[in-house]
Amino acid sequence: MAKLTKLYAREILDSRATPTIEVIAILDTGEYGVASIPSGSSTGSYEAVELRDNDPNRYLGKGVLKAVKNVNQEIAAALVGRDPQSVLQLDDQLIRLDGTPTKSRLGANAVLGVSIAVTKALAAASKKPLYRYIAELAQNTQPLTIPSPVFNMINGGKHGAGNLDFQEFHVIPGRTGSYAQTLETGAEIYQTIKKILARRGAIHSVGDEGGFAPNLFTNLDALEVLSESITECHHKPSVDVELGLDVASNTFFKDGKYTIKDRSSPMDAPEFIDYLRDLNSQYPLRLLEDPLSEDDWKNWSSLTAELSRTTTIVGDDLIVTNKDKVAKAIAEKACTGVIIKPNQIGTISETIAVVKQARAAGWKINVSHRSGETNDTFIADFAVGVGADYAKFGAPARGERVAKYNRFLSIEVELQQPA
Repeated sequence: MAKLTKLYAREILDSRATPTIEVIAILDTGEYGVASIPSGSSTGSYEAVELRDNDPNRYLGKGVLKAVKNVNQEIAAALVGRDPQSVLQLDDQLIRLDGTPTKSRLGANAVLGVSIAVTKALAAASKKPLYRYIAELAQNTQPLTIPSPVFNMINGGKHGAGNLDFQEFHVIPGRTGSYAQTLETGAEIYQTIKKILARRGAIHSVGDEGGFAPNLFTNLDALEVLSESITECHHKPSVDVELGLDVASNTFFKDGKYTIKDRSSPMDAPEFIDYLRDLNSQYPLRLLEDPLSEDDWKNWSSLTAELSRTTTIVGDDLIVTNKDKVAKAIAEKACTGVIIKPNQIGTISETIAVVKQARAAGWKINVSHRSGETNDTFIADFAVGVGADYAKFGAPARGERVAKYNRFLSIEVELQQPA
C-alpha cells in the first residue's frame, strides 16, 4: 500500500478575497492530491469550527496561518510515513487527533483540507476517476448520473446587496435531456435575467455566488423576474423550469419574529408559514430551503406537514451536515431534503455518513458549494459519487462557480463512454 510521504498546507485567497487553506498530500507512489477549502458567509450556529487567526493586523483578522501550522506540524507528524489505508481510517485518526466535537482545536478547515487532499491522492493511486472512488467510499452501487443543477440566479441576504431578505432565488431546469442541455438552459436564462433587470432600470451587478444583486422592492419581485426570464426563453415556469428559494431565515429572525420587506410588520412563525404558503401558491417551488429559524423545530414540522406534498423542504442551517441533527429531523418529520456541505462537519467520511442516513429516510440530497469558494472542483465529483439529486454551485457565472459546472460536463462525457 502507498504511504503518505509529504503533507503540507499554505494560505491562499478564496473568491471573496478572504484567506483560506490549501492542503497538498503526496504519496510515495508519486500520486498526490490538492484541496482548497471553501468558507460560508451565512453559516449555521452548529457548524464545525473554521479556525481563524483573529489577528487584526492581517487580513482583518481572517488569516488562517494557525490552521496552516496545524497541518504542517501536528497533523503531518501524526500521518506522514504511514499508510492511510482508507479515507475512513484517516478521518477517524483526524477526529481523534483533534479531540473536540466541532473540530475547534485543529480547525475544521485544516482537518477537511487533509481529508480531501488524501482522498484525491488515494483516488489517483487507485487509477479510478475521483467520482467513482467516492462512489465506492459511499457504497453507491446505482448508475452514476449528473445531479440536477440548482442555479442561484439572484443573490439576496448576506450574498447580495442587502435589499432582498431571502438569500438565494433559484432556477431549476427540468432534466428531459442531457446535463449539457440543462446547463445551456440555465446560461440562457441567466443572460435573460440580466436583460430584464436592465430593462427595468435595476442594478444588475453580481453577488458573492455569481447571481445578480438587484435593487428590487420585495422578495416577490425577484421571483417575478425569474418567471419572466423563463417565459422569455420560451420555457414554461413550474413545468419546464422550476423555481427554488433559500430563505436563510436565521438572518431576519429576531425575538421570535420574522421581519421581511414584503410585510409591514414582523410575523410570528404561524403567520410566516401562511406567507410562505401563499408565496408557494403564486410561485410554485421545487425546493424551499431554510424557511424557518434553525432552532424552530416545532414549526419546521408544521411547515413540512403542510407543504411537502408538492415542495421539498430542505434543511441547511437546521441540519449542518450533522448525523445527530439528521436523526432528530427524521424523528420529528422536520424536512424532506438536506443540503450537504463537507465543511459543516469537517471530514469526507462523516459527510458520506450523513448522505447515507438522509437517503435511507427518503430525503432529497442537494450537495452544495459555499459563498467563499475556490477553483477546486472536488464538490462536483463528490455530488456525482454519492448520487446526489441536486447540486448547488451558484450562478453559471464567476470562475469558481463555472469550474464546477464545467466539471460536470467532463464527467458527463466520461460516463457516456463504453466501459
